Amino acid sequence: MSNSNPNDTKLEQQRSESATAALKSQTENNHTEESEAAADRIADNLENAKKDK
Repeated sequence: MSNSNPNDTKLEQQRSESATAALKSQTENNHTEESEAAADRIADNLENAKKDK
């Protein structure tokens, strides 16, 4: 599908790059939060295991 206005293509490309960057940032933030939560759960499990001994 060709676009009669080449400037529209450039604008769409910028929107796409911006959306990709936003999704990447969101994914990285989610990964960090999940990793920290997992580390907290592991620490809690170890502490509980020590108490059970």
